[in-house]
Amino acid sequence: MNIILIVLFAFINLFLILFFKRKNAEVEKDHLYRIFCMQDELISEKNKKNKMNDSINQLAEMEENTQQKLTVIQLKLEFMHLFSKTNL
Repeated sequence: MNIILIVLFAFINLFLILFFKRKNAEVEKDHLYRIFCMQDELISEKNKKNKMNDSINQLAEMEENTQQKLTVIQLKLEFMHLFSKTNL
């Protein structure tokens, strides 16, 4: 009778161990999924920020080029104005 109780106790303990181990695995999977989602969101935000910075840099470069072109046009106009005054 004692052996049957010991075996029954061992099976109950084994069942409880396996049950809680499975339960912990589910909680761990859920936790890892949440972490994965958070990391994915952070990477996504970082990519958006990088794209925005690239766009800002491109706009700044275009502005600089436009400013240089305007300066060249202004110098040409001033030269033409001075040249026209001297030819009169």
